[in-house]
Amino acid sequence: MFSQPISLKFLYFLVLISSVTCISKHPVLIVVSFDAFRYNFFETENLPYMQLIKTKGTHAEYLYNVFPTKTFPNHHSIATGVFPEVHGVIGNSYYDPEIKKVMKMGPGMYNYNDRVKPIWRWNEDQGNGRYSGTFMWPGGDYSYQGKNITYSVGFQAGYDWKKRVDQVIKWILDPDKPANLVMLYFEEPDTHGHAFGPNSVIIKDLLEKLDNITGYLHAQLEHHNLSDKVNVVQLSDHGMTAVSPPFFINITQYITNGTYEWAGASPAIQIIPHEGHEDIIYSALKKGSKENGHFKVYKKSEYLDRWHYKNNPRSPPILVMADEGYALDDLIISAPQYAKKYNFTLTNQSEFGVHGYDYTVKDMHPYFMAIGPKIKKETKVDPFNTVDLFNLFCAILEISPTKNNGSSTPASHVLAAAGPGKYSVGTILMMSKLGGFEASD
Repeated sequence: MFSQPISLKFLYFLVLISSVTCISKHPVLIVVSFDAFRYNFFETENLPYMQLIKTKGTHAEYLYNVFPTKTFPNHHSIATGVFPEVHGVIGNSYYDPEIKKVMKMGPGMYNYNDRVKPIWRWNEDQGNGRYSGTFMWPGGDYSYQGKNITYSVGFQAGYDWKKRVDQVIKWILDPDKPANLVMLYFEEPDTHGHAFGPNSVIIKDLLEKLDNITGYLHAQLEHHNLSDKVNVVQLSDHGMTAVSPPFFINITQYITNGTYEWAGASPAIQIIPHEGHEDIIYSALKKGSKENGHFKVYKKSEYLDRWHYKNNPRSPPILVMADEGYALDDLIISAPQYAKKYNFTLTNQSEFGVHGYDYTVKDMHPYFMAIGPKIKKETKVDPFNTVDLFNLFCAILEISPTKNNGSSTPASHVLAAAGPGKYSVGTILMMSKLGGFEASD
């Protein structure tokens, strides 16, 4: 067929063309979460790859996350654009009043509200060759409305970080069902941050490793000629603050054992009084709060409206909240366990990582950055809300958002002007009526 030998350069060109034809015809988005990566870690650590993305793409100084500033509620609000009282994931654990037991990770936690669809489910529902993947993303490996997505890997502690990235790239390059949306989760620095605190040398080393995996992800995109075709959003669910043993508070000393159930973890403990004991327990905890001065007690009717936390049957009758820099009974129990597990001596100077405070506490703030063909270059935007991310994801993917609690404004600030034949961000967000989504809707 060819009268002249095929050059290596031409073969390389054919390989590139082949790899490009495998990707989705739709805009491609990877969302990467580093659990508990605090917004200001950039100020104290040398993170060259992440700094480069932050500089070259778009970033916010921080995000306002949702209450409680815990992993599961925030990841599901990132994925759905609604508050915990709407999607029902009100904590990393909660007391289910219907079955009368404490529930932890499982499909029942995430399938509370059939009207709420996470972005990976919503993306595939638009059809026309759209495929989603979730890699260890909290709640990502469960079915929603009775349907599973094309690709998912559940949580597996210790799963090699590079292999996670490699699998994501394979999904995007799949010749039959190329993913146009992938949610990728890393459990650090949260896992070790709880045991050693956010100021430790161990966390410093982990941050550098997370920076390196960021570099690896973008190197793989470059290697497969995808850098100008794939949009990457990097973020976290919450930050973390340090607490030492002298600041642990024993709240159960104020109430009678056997008269209540409890769920959750510091700094916000959910108290579920047994029938007939609610007023007694509330009064006793309020008295203890006044004596101690470093924790607050709320009845459900007293929850702050801006928390968007009270209008759900799973929300506890009583919530005990430690002040910033303090922790409660669970850490009194778990601190010696951490010391035993990681072989260190527990002292009054030992630091442990805590998150779950009000989202206005600065140490709870997550980070946000994005880069890619649909993202503005060299841009800093004002802090915005975690629930706004769903609309941003939909705008990048060029799909109309479902009803949610978020605003369209951040997307208009993050997205670059549309190219020829593309929807503008305004057009995308006008496709849907983005009225407020209340728990009672």
